[in-house]
Amino acid sequence: LIESAHKYASLDVRFLYARLTALCLFLDDSIENGLFDDVAMFSHRMYLGQKQQHPVLALYQATMQELSDIHGNDTVLRDLAVLPFIVHIDACMIEMTLEVSLNTRGDTRDKTSQQNLPALAPKFPHYLRSKSGIAEPYAALVFKASKEQELPLIRYVRALPDLLFFLEVNNDVLSFHKEELAGETHNLIHLRTQSLVSVRAKGTGPDGHWTTQDTVQLLCNELSETVLRIDGLFQLEKCERKMRGELEEKDGVDDLDDVDLQIARQWRIARDGNIAYHLDCKRYKLEFLKQAVMDGN
Repeated sequence: LIESAHKYASLDVRFLYARLTALCLFLDDSIENGLFDDVAMFSHRMYLGQKQQHPVLALYQATMQELSDIHGNDTVLRDLAVLPFIVHIDACMIEMTLEVSLNTRGDTRDKTSQQNLPALAPKFPHYLRSKSGIAEPYAALVFKASKEQELPLIRYVRALPDLLFFLEVNNDVLSFHKEELAGETHNLIHLRTQSLVSVRAKGTGPDGHWTTQDTVQLLCNELSETVLRIDGLFQLEKCERKMRGELEEKDGVDDLDDVDLQIARQWRIARDGNIAYHLDCKRYKLEFLKQAVMDGN
């Protein structure tokens, strides 16, 4: 993912993110396999300055400290890049605790079973997703490709909510096929389906009931709109025309400076790289979708 979506990042930054990403995946998968107590105490020990008892958690904390150092005195980007890795550990515990209570009474894929599901507030699926996900560090990486790079906050902060939505939901939509094959139902798509069923949203299922496929289509539409907004905020098309030498003075070529071009360039590779990573990675089992894209479908 780091190599695909953040090619402009320096080697040291890419290495830190790759290490943290791998550790997050390992810890998330290991909570139920002997690490529960240590993971549960991770943030507490960190806040009190106590030593982490498990070597993997000690490495995780040390790597976060290295990432913090990369950001120097840039408080905003440091908070975006580092804090979510701390919250992620606690959120995994929350997610595991909620998984049983949210999914034991029904299945969002079955109309009859849907009636047994507990009602969810419409915003709850995205709330839980934002807690357990770690989109913010990868958003920060779009604007801090190296220790030396300094991009003014005012140029990109307005796009952050949309950028976070893209990173989270793009992953969830492109992970959905793999999770369906594995029988997983505790994800954004099933939870949002559950919340929309709760408010009796009209869908394409029998008798107009809302289905998971309706949710997938809804999220795809929202993703498309989000990407277009980010492209517009970063003046992507105009910046790329300037980089290709196609802009003239009458087109506003002088309105764009090096900072605009850097942000546009790094956003483009992050946008396309995130999608390409999911299509190329065998973990997601999307060979059929990649072929359809290549065939122009």
